[in-house]
Amino acid sequence: MSTEGEESSSAGKCPVDPKHRNASSLWKLLGVSSPSNVEESIPASLEEAAKHAQEPLPGQRLPLSTHRASSSIPRGKVEKSPHHQRGEDGAETWVYPSEQQVFNAMKRKGWDHVEEESIPSFLQIHNAVNERSWRALREWESNPDIELVRFQGRPDALSPKAWIWTNVLFQDRPFDRHDWYVDNGVDHQKRYILDYYMTENAATGLPKVDIDVRPALDTPGAFVERAQKAAAEFFPGIAKEIHRMQQTRPASP
Repeated sequence: MSTEGEESSSAGKCPVDPKHRNASSLWKLLGVSSPSNVEESIPASLEEAAKHAQEPLPGQRLPLSTHRASSSIPRGKVEKSPHHQRGEDGAETWVYPSEQQVFNAMKRKGWDHVEEESIPSFLQIHNAVNERSWRALREWESNPDIELVRFQGRPDALSPKAWIWTNVLFQDRPFDRHDWYVDNGVDHQKRYILDYYMTENAATGLPKVDIDVRPALDTPGAFVERAQKAAAEFFPGIAKEIHRMQQTRPASP
């Protein structure tokens, strides 16, 4: 799990129903007032914003940028993908939605109290979390030239691991979940699960985003990968020695 946080000095604490604590903390982190129907207002994915128009909404107080920043995430090829996931024509990397598209999407999804002033920082944090997600995912792959083929936002679908953390270990549920499909040259749509948790920085007391990235257990190979990763975390000395032996083993004739 990646634990590097994206923090805001203006974030504060507020006693809320534990059921909604993660979602409410997220709005505080982003400087956005929580909608009254928190669960119903969470979008499936902010990338959905890219299918919204770039025109300002009626009554919008401030202009917002229509520039779409390019990510560092290589864009894999797939015959059929949703139009808003295709990015700019010919783009080699995924392209994030613009400030205006995010604002339009949030308003249409019922975030009535979102202010125009909060959108730039909101989008900046969103993009930074995606970049961290990609770096964390790449740690699972030996091929450095992997590509993200497509993705799916599934905030209401608890993964088996998240279900155990939430219902057995009584931890806060993730505020969001994505499934990312990667082409690593062998598996052309290898699925990864990404759970996003809102936690608290022990030193500052400010909220931060933790990302739990791992291969979905769709194949026997994924079980092996996750078992090896768990063994490496619990027994780092043994794992390092095994890795050294593998690197020094002579090639088969």
